[in-house]
Amino acid sequence: MENFVKSRLIHTALKIEFDQVHTNAESYALEFNKLTQSDEDPIGEWLRLMRAKKGNLEGENAVILELLVEIYRKIESLESRIEGNTKAYVPLENKATISTIGHSCFALLDTNLLENTLYYGRIELPTFPTRIVPVYFIYHSELAWIEQIHARDEIEWDGYVAGKERALIRSLKTQQKGK
Repeated sequence: MENFVKSRLIHTALKIEFDQVHTNAESYALEFNKLTQSDEDPIGEWLRLMRAKKGNLEGENAVILELLVEIYRKIESLESRIEGNTKAYVPLENKATISTIGHSCFALLDTNLLENTLYYGRIELPTFPTRIVPVYFIYHSELAWIEQIHARDEIEWDGYVAGKERALIRSLKTQQKGK
């Protein structure tokens, strides 16, 4: 535990559901792996195949394509709700708010986590589109240190943290100019 690198912490407010791993380890592992294959939709798979065939799809068309794919997903989601189908996640015992984040850690508001205990959680990351990010984390020294996260989710997480850092730097510069 002492090998953790200090991470710069940025204030935020994210939703998280979590539970100790030992309470239902097998179900958590299955869900973690299922959420890895993430998008679970044919349009998402098609988009990945198009990117693989034609490169990164850069430019104006990429933005339009992303928006169209997201509209398709929203329509599909509405269709599922109308039909009564909803995504079922493994029930988790605790809900909390993440108050600060770093590149490999986060802090929770008002929770009584056990020191050096492994937890499984789902974090709602407000990226475009909004993502549910499954993580395994260990609580140590008042921080939750991410032990396991999918590669794609880690990229999204780090991008979100970097975006929050840039916003903080901009606001500090604006404050200094105002003085």
